[in-house]
Amino acid sequence: MLGLGLQAPWKLIDQSLNTEHSPYELHLHVGAERGELYSCPECGVPCSAHDFKEKTWRHLNFFQHHCYITAKIP
Repeated sequence: MLGLGLQAPWKLIDQSLNTEHSPYELHLHVGAERGELYSCPECGVPCSAHDFKEKTWRHLNFFQHHCYITAKIP
């Protein structure tokens, strides 16, 4: 999804629009293929990740919809 500015190895896995809430809620699930390399947050060297934690956070609105992103973060 271009609006998120995702870069490899991250990609959009799933999306859903919850119309039962007002304003509507757009839920995006982001992930990467198993075995991908991730940049070290300190030195930037690509390395493998062993542990992940699922997190959800609020993104800027897409049009008038509240947007929530869920991803397993290394």
